[in-house]
Amino acid sequence: MKIRKYIVAVLAPLLIGLGSCEDQLNINTDPNNAADVDVNLLLPSAEAGIAFVVGNSLQIYGGIWGQYWTQSPSASQYRNLEQYNPAPSDFDNLWVALNADALEDLQRIIDKSRATNRKQYQAVASLLKAYTVQLSTDLFGDIPYTEALQGDRNVLNPRFERQEVIYDSLVLLVDEALGLIDPSDPNHPGSDDLIYGGDMEKWERFGNTLKLRIGMRMSEVNPTKARAVVASLEGKDFIQSEESAQITYTSTGGNQNPLYSAIAGPVLGPTQNLVASSTAINFYNELGDPRLYVFYMPASNGNYVGLQQGNYNIADVGTPVSIPGPATGADVGEPESALAPVKLMTDYEAKFLHAEAVVRGWLTGDAAALYQEGILDNFAAYGIDPADVYGELDEDEAVTFEAFYAQEGVAFPAAGANEQIEAIITQKWAAMNGNQNIEAWNEWRRTGYPSFFTPSVTSIIGAGRIPQIFLYPTVETTRNSNAPAQHQIYDRVWWDVR
Repeated sequence: MKIRKYIVAVLAPLLIGLGSCEDQLNINTDPNNAADVDVNLLLPSAEAGIAFVVGNSLQIYGGIWGQYWTQSPSASQYRNLEQYNPAPSDFDNLWVALNADALEDLQRIIDKSRATNRKQYQAVASLLKAYTVQLSTDLFGDIPYTEALQGDRNVLNPRFERQEVIYDSLVLLVDEALGLIDPSDPNHPGSDDLIYGGDMEKWERFGNTLKLRIGMRMSEVNPTKARAVVASLEGKDFIQSEESAQITYTSTGGNQNPLYSAIAGPVLGPTQNLVASSTAINFYNELGDPRLYVFYMPASNGNYVGLQQGNYNIADVGTPVSIPGPATGADVGEPESALAPVKLMTDYEAKFLHAEAVVRGWLTGDAAALYQEGILDNFAAYGIDPADVYGELDEDEAVTFEAFYAQEGVAFPAAGANEQIEAIITQKWAAMNGNQNIEAWNEWRRTGYPSFFTPSVTSIIGAGRIPQIFLYPTVETTRNSNAPAQHQIYDRVWWDVR
């Protein structure tokens, strides 16, 4: 698979030239698979593996079920997602990539670093493990945790643990990692860290933000526990402006944005399967939101037009419809899509999380200011000048950010905690378009916002239903005797109690 190809590419220069000719002729040794790999080679492999999953398959699932994108009438690749009818086997590769590949590499880093007193590597790997486990349990519900990643100890059928118990463990794991971070420790990652280049102060802020995300995810199911987790972060710094946790790409084959690489590659493409959802297009159009011009391309008639969710059977093939812009990595016809970064957590997500925590009374701060800063950070990430938010309009039609922000539907509500939380989550959704699709879907499941989602017109799971959980993959249910019974696509994870 692609992740393993990345590992081989990283290790190849190290393997070449090592050992004598006699060693190279040893038929009992596989020269392409090192028996022992140093942490500085495992770290970029793990980070690239996480980004591959988040930036490819999860962008597609989140993009469609989060109502940014829908299936093009002229193609067919994702019709099963619009019908809300994926097969369990559709989740096989995703499950393996998260649990057997990325998490296995991260656990090796943790074990090796602990044994050699390389605390900064252990801290980074532990934070990424917490990030990845949370991602996995948020998607699938109960998953193996305590007994996971122990195949070398002959634990071949790890038991599944309740999501609530896993969340408690994630808080402890993040706290342990944060306790290890020491920016003055010279033995820290460098260029082998594809996310922050070994900047441990940034990793500390990442860890604080991750813990904030973990705490806020429990807001509806256990507000008492959620409050305790979040309140423990009082006075801590979160991800700052222009330091989003992301991996960047180039136009070179093999190092392109993973979504673009897939849809423009020989397997799926080049076919423009994904087009704009009218849910998102109508939202941006109604508010005159300048992000419309970044996240989408104009349709053939020059306008920005979306397709009703799942409307591929009804719309004519020639119906004008916008497609995702290259900034999302999903424009198959634009090579610039190859450069779109994969974002794990962003500066604007941190601002919105903090703002919500303030509204709930769990942290101190100015919720209105944090909310506005979240929008501005998102603008900045895509080169939108607050002084002229409508860069595509004539100069005399330019509108400033102040005028945009003053509109009803954008300005932060003056009162009402529920109204303020709805505004925060809705703007978080508006900001995550094409860059944190799966997190936007997660937050919709937690809060019910945005409140204007519409079920797909080709849904087969009953009126009013939208997917709430991923199915357990066939690769796990057929091989693990401890796997639980399969759930339905409309069942809910532990923290989704709306």
